[in-house]
Amino acid sequence: MNAHDYILYKQIQWAHRNNIMLIGSKGNRGYKAYTQNLNDNLFEPLLPEVKGNFEEADGGELTGNPCKMQAVHSSSALGVNIFQYWKRINQIPVIAAACEFYNRNNNTSQDINFEVKFSINDKFRFSPNIDVVITNSPKSRFKVLS
Repeated sequence: MNAHDYILYKQIQWAHRNNIMLIGSKGNRGYKAYTQNLNDNLFEPLLPEVKGNFEEADGGELTGNPCKMQAVHSSSALGVNIFQYWKRINQIPVIAAACEFYNRNNNTSQDINFEVKFSINDKFRFSPNIDVVITNSPKSRFKVLS
């Protein structure tokens, strides 16, 4: 079993252990790796500001039925499950330190945003959306961590 299949298997097992019903990518059809509703795949509901981040982005994470973020293997859902809590309690420097971006005494990190578009260069037709971006104070040497 390759790494992708193993991780997907473990995520599906997590859903079964937690009595979360899974549906296919096309509802009744497709591989059953999507939760019936978005909140079943999240530790806590999306904050209005975080929901706005996703609605303003062009990745379509919240569109469709099921939406992309309902997938147990969604990197966006993973990002929300790890980082939204720290945004909600306004302790962004704590999670930035846990990610080893800074030491615990550094309060440079100011905000967390989701699905932020960054252009690579003009040769790419579409610029990628980065799942999670930590923004630092304007005085910081590094403005963005992702």
